Amino acid sequence: MDGKDATSIFKRFLPPTATMAHLAIPSPKPAVLSTDHDGDGVLEIAGIYYWRGENYLMILKQEPNGWYVADTKKGKGYGIKSLGAAPLKNRNEYNILVGWQVGSIWADLSVYQWENRGFKDLVKGHQYFSMIDVEDMDPGPEGDGLYEIALWKHDTGLAFSVEVFRLGREGFERARDVYPSYFKKVEQYYSALLREYDSSTYWYYLADAQIKLGRKSEAHKSIARALAFEYPYPSRDELMNIKRSLCEYKDFSNKKGIDFSSLTYVCSETERDLKLEAAIEGEYNFKLSEENIRYYYNRIDLNNDGEQEVFVFLVGPLVCGTGGCSAVILKEQEGAYQVLSRFSLVRNPVIVSNTTTKAYRDLIMYVTGGGMEDFFAQVKFDGKTYPLNPSVQPKVTPGTKVEGVAIVADDLAKSKGIQLKVE
Repeated sequence: MDGKDATSIFKRFLPPTATMAHLAIPSPKPAVLSTDHDGDGVLEIAGIYYWRGENYLMILKQEPNGWYVADTKKGKGYGIKSLGAAPLKNRNEYNILVGWQVGSIWADLSVYQWENRGFKDLVKGHQYFSMIDVEDMDPGPEGDGLYEIALWKHDTGLAFSVEVFRLGREGFERARDVYPSYFKKVEQYYSALLREYDSSTYWYYLADAQIKLGRKSEAHKSIARALAFEYPYPSRDELMNIKRSLCEYKDFSNKKGIDFSSLTYVCSETERDLKLEAAIEGEYNFKLSEENIRYYYNRIDLNNDGEQEVFVFLVGPLVCGTGGCSAVILKEQEGAYQVLSRFSLVRNPVIVSNTTTKAYRDLIMYVTGGGMEDFFAQVKFDGKTYPLNPSVQPKVTPGTKVEGVAIVADDLAKSKGIQLKVE
């Protein structure tokens, strides 16, 4: 059934003096749709009309003798911002989603489900939004057949706060498991805005998207950019709280007379990278996925070429000993990860210094265990790779002021990293 047929049928059931409601975006058209709302395999018609100063949703069902009005619900607001249908709870039953216009850029959401010979609005109270996305956000190649709802709520300027919901057993709930899938779109939106407008507000919302994507180190940088403004958004205190929450970091308990006061501590990323996991397993040549192995990683540009390398810290009985654990640096080339350096006897955090040797940033690693006196080792690039064993490298001299970033700064007792599993 096309839109013209559905509209023609719908108009036959309008009350006297009632008029069809119209959607203005993306182009003006009657607010009518046809879909299977109750899962019986037969299309229904749903539409909005305006009568005596009020909006109404009317649903028509078909029987052998023709169409009839199955239900009518009084709506909200003064117009219609959006009308659609999607399977939110059952794959063969389409819920009706209506955005009732309540302001120039605001709508109030209703989600209708067929229950006991009538429609019920599943939204309790008011759920206001400025823009809406309704899509299957499951990260699998074909999705899971159920749709989630992303609500964009206007804040200021071109900024929107974004949240994703799904219809669960107890009503609507936040769909945190699909954040890595959906918030890439939000990250792209704010990244594009920031290419035109340098705004503390947009840096804040970019950081929020990056946090939801598990990109803590990138979020840390965005928060720093937001804090650089004279009047940071939403406030300096709130930004500092977010910054602290990004990393419950592990500081060095014995600094050996070295000044680490200028270091920035960054915890590892939380977003899984399956291609990275496959490269790790291929490099170590045994089935890490079958062992009790977890990994921590950060992306950081080591040679200032604009491309980020990946530092991976491995933790587990097969890769750790009394002196520390294994680590590897990988570089992405032509769509695949290539190993730049491997390390043994590594303890976190690892300092990426601002000083360089042969175009690559120097690393500083804490060395202890095996009966030797503990010290901080200078691990420098030799033109091809970094040395494997930090315990035989030169010591950092007491009194040295170290500047740079301490990566994989997680407190391992609190942060469990990512369980290694290659699929």
